[in-house]
Amino acid sequence: QDTRAPPLLPEDKATMSALASLSASHVSARTVVASRSSRVSSISTTSHPLPHASKKNAFGFRSLNRRDFRRHAVSEPGVTAPPTGADPASIATWIAHHIVDEADMFAASSFPFSAEELIAYTKAFLATNNGADDPSRLAADFRFQAPVIGPLAKQEFLDQFTNFRLGDAFPDSNANFHAFRLDPFETNRVWFDNRFVGTHTGLLAGYIKATGKKVETPPQSHSLLFNKQGEVTQFTVGYVMDKQIGNSGGLGGVFGILYAVGSPLPFPEGKPWSKSIGYNIFSLVDALRKMVAKLVNYFKGFTVGA
Repeated sequence: QDTRAPPLLPEDKATMSALASLSASHVSARTVVASRSSRVSSISTTSHPLPHASKKNAFGFRSLNRRDFRRHAVSEPGVTAPPTGADPASIATWIAHHIVDEADMFAASSFPFSAEELIAYTKAFLATNNGADDPSRLAADFRFQAPVIGPLAKQEFLDQFTNFRLGDAFPDSNANFHAFRLDPFETNRVWFDNRFVGTHTGLLAGYIKATGKKVETPPQSHSLLFNKQGEVTQFTVGYVMDKQIGNSGGLGGVFGILYAVGSPLPFPEGKPWSKSIGYNIFSLVDALRKMVAKLVNYFKGFTVGA
């Protein structure tokens, strides 16, 4: 894999200098992170066998460093950059101030597991039915948290998750997990996304008969927190990223699946979001205020006797 930074545009020497200094200051940090993540090859001998090692970088996906960010922000050879109207040096300064250096943050972490190791643990957790088939992966103080449901303790989570029997209801389901990445602010947390799809051909939750409906949920964000023993201490699920996608009414998790098969839960949180009376009143008042302001400005253009 080519580890060189992509060529920069020769249009602005100040911009080239600013971006070059950013790259140079991060080389040593990336070296430290790479050495920490190389331990993943020995994890297979631990009590939790891990799935295949990632062939991507130490962070589990390509877009976690500034080099790849610059690959998108700066044109490749022979490609003309679209005009932005902004000063390139100002853009470089903004990037240096507002875009965190993840490599530096990972290198400064004292957590005993690398990004690659924790991502592998996360995939193994998901492969064992969210830990239900191997409860030893869950810490004694484990808790489950969704946008509405939770927090649930370890045993309560295992009981409820097992009873729902999602696999029986959707034999052809695909969770479509993707974008596994380590949180640079909490280096014991792995984030990942999914877009569930499946056809409802079996009994759901023990009482909802098959409808034959295809369920497509919106993209959702999830995360796992780990302790220093490699056990999961927190599992967050169902945080919708774009409610316009899918046929679950913009709902995530179990609520979205139940809505999509025509059996929504009988309370507002189990149904698609709708504007409240208070919000509608606020919007109406704001629209009236803007209309009055326009009328006032319009009549200011007239003078008495004109």
